[in-house]
Amino acid sequence: MSSSSGWPVSWFVVLADRDEQRDVVERVPASARRVASYASGRPWLVGQVPQWQCTIVEVGLNRLVVLGVCPSTTDDLSQRLSRVGGVEDLDGLAAALPGSCHLALAVEDRTRVQGTASGLRRVFQARHGRGTIAADRADVLAALTGAPLDEDWLALGMLRYLPHPLGDRTPWRGIDGVPAGSALQWEADGSARVRRWWTPPEPAASVAEGAPVLREELSRAVALRVEQTSSDAPLGCDLSGGMDSTSLCLLAHHHGADMVALTTHHTDASSADSRWADLAATVMPGLDRMHLGPDDLPRYFAGIDEVHPPTDAPSPLPRGRAVFSRSARLYSRRGVQVHLAGHGGDEVVAAPDAYVHDLFRRDPRTALKHLRGHRARRRWTKAHIVRGLADRSGYSGWLATEADRLTDPEHTSALFGWGAPLRLPPWASRRAVRVVSEALAEAAAGAHSLAPSRGQHTALQRIQEAGNYYRLFCQETDAPCIELPYLDDRVIEACLSVRLAERGDPWQFKPLLTRAMHGIAPAEFLTRTTKDTPALDCYQGLRAHRAQVLDVVAASPLVHHGLVDPAALRAAVLSPQPRQWAALEHSLSCATWQPRTPIITSGATA
Repeated sequence: MSSSSGWPVSWFVVLADRDEQRDVVERVPASARRVASYASGRPWLVGQVPQWQCTIVEVGLNRLVVLGVCPSTTDDLSQRLSRVGGVEDLDGLAAALPGSCHLALAVEDRTRVQGTASGLRRVFQARHGRGTIAADRADVLAALTGAPLDEDWLALGMLRYLPHPLGDRTPWRGIDGVPAGSALQWEADGSARVRRWWTPPEPAASVAEGAPVLREELSRAVALRVEQTSSDAPLGCDLSGGMDSTSLCLLAHHHGADMVALTTHHTDASSADSRWADLAATVMPGLDRMHLGPDDLPRYFAGIDEVHPPTDAPSPLPRGRAVFSRSARLYSRRGVQVHLAGHGGDEVVAAPDAYVHDLFRRDPRTALKHLRGHRARRRWTKAHIVRGLADRSGYSGWLATEADRLTDPEHTSALFGWGAPLRLPPWASRRAVRVVSEALAEAAAGAHSLAPSRGQHTALQRIQEAGNYYRLFCQETDAPCIELPYLDDRVIEACLSVRLAERGDPWQFKPLLTRAMHGIAPAEFLTRTTKDTPALDCYQGLRAHRAQVLDVVAASPLVHHGLVDPAALRAAVLSPQPRQWAALEHSLSCATWQPRTPIITSGATA
């Protein structure tokens, strides 16, 4: 959401303890406030953040700011801060805190700011004058520094995902994301550098060992949201019938939450979500439920041509913006201020296909058993499997090879690679192909994987994709505040510590989460092995709003900058193919993005 001036409802900027950065404060709106100051009296954090998600403690010359969901009291944080001897000590504090928050620490003349391991809470940086400033949104930095848009970035945006390290590139020139799991640190002389603070755990535990840990951490994450919900406001929770969100609903009920649960019914007659949601509700007596059928909701793609809240990158919501907005309004009418959602669960609790590549070298017999299961479900050919297992390329080599295959069929990439095949849609122009190929080749030259093994690297990549995706989701959706416990650092660590081969077992559905929910979810619910999608609703919505979609496409920056063949993209909208659906959605995200930087007014104060 944003104010009438274009400034987001929630944002903050971090400044170094230097006089030359005072002009930044003069450029923020009068409605902004000085969140925290240095011991010198200079402004440190400036912006607009919810008071209930902001804790500031001071011990001597040391300052600590916690922005987000954190259970620690001011007294507890003060005790921790009293033991801090340098900004590097924030590592230990961050590793001990549950929840999801930005952390900023100032110790004498040095300071540091960081987000979360998933990137759901992100930090961006930009050079300004002789120094560096940071913010939690790239568009805010663009407004403060005058950074121009990078039109070439839109070509990258048509990829299914931005592989590491391109995920740190933003749509504005001169503004970069601090990698997820890293911090931006200012030294005494004002210079800034990026410092890694988070390392994923080794996946050494069995499902039997890891399930109790996941249960504890996920339960603690949900309890934290229950505790921080206002006493006179119910907690909103999606009772979808899916494993991820329904587990959160059950845990919230277990912790005594006053809850409003929402169940949405799909058009597809084969959808089973509603039945599973009703089953879960049987162990939550007295649950206040809302039911929304197809006639109660706008169609997908409704309002795609309307002005919507600004996001600092193309929004993931071009198809479902109106649907999610309607749900949010219904929650708000029931007094809900915090909405608990299961987004990110798929990426955190499951395992990517690449784990098979690692397993085959360690335990060929088990790998072959898994391959039989995956092949039955995914229809992989023997030749494709053999070629994938034989591939020994490193991450840099894989990235360089993918740069040359942007227009090839997906099957030309080996299975079990360092990520899903990188492909541009058939409507991408030659210029777009060239821009993306050059960017991938440049990144490949010095690229290092996120983890030594393909499976763990790809698992981390998927988690960071989810963090960025839902970061944008939260920027655009209306109140209430959306909380995503699966993307808390401690929950992520609990999942990543379990062996990928056990998390990815093709003969079980989400075995780690299923085992963690034993005794809380109904036994029959834990036997579910399917997952519904709103595919039919999406196709019907596109058909109903085709004219508006075509108008948006025609006026889009993709067309304006020569990044797509307008006729080919128009044809894809008129006759969408199932195999091209994901590519079409990513292109429509770029086509409908309305890049807007906040309006700078003179005489602003903080």
